[in-house]
Amino acid sequence: MKIIFVVAISLLPIGIMAQSLNKLFVKKDSSKTLKESADTLTLHKVEVESQYPGGNSAWNDFLQRTMRYPEMTVRNRIQGIVRVQFIVDKDGRVSNIHAVSGPEEGGLREEAERVIRRSGKWIPAFQYGRYVKSYKSQPFVFRMN
Repeated sequence: MKIIFVVAISLLPIGIMAQSLNKLFVKKDSSKTLKESADTLTLHKVEVESQYPGGNSAWNDFLQRTMRYPEMTVRNRIQGIVRVQFIVDKDGRVSNIHAVSGPEEGGLREEAERVIRRSGKWIPAFQYGRYVKSYKSQPFVFRMN
């Protein structure tokens, strides 16, 4: 039986927060307030997304070395897409790793979370001329042929 892992190359932002920030901080110099807020908030939308060091090629290499299809899942022929949400802080550390969708049985969610935990430091997102803490969402496609 051939097992195929497919991981979407793009790391997608999971929401839009800039418009909400504008509504929350209505002052004469709203851009200054937004810049100050970017230091403490976890942003959904940023100028430059955080990324795995070395880009998509390095990310794919890491996934090939690290991802494992759980044995029980293979036996039970469970497959599907798992989406993992996590935070990359302004120092590049990942935290708050949670599988937010995908098959609940068989360990696919746990495997996707494990892979993100093992990914090490990332290049943080960039907003208003500085590194910021941001949300990331990564889909993992587990498929058997």
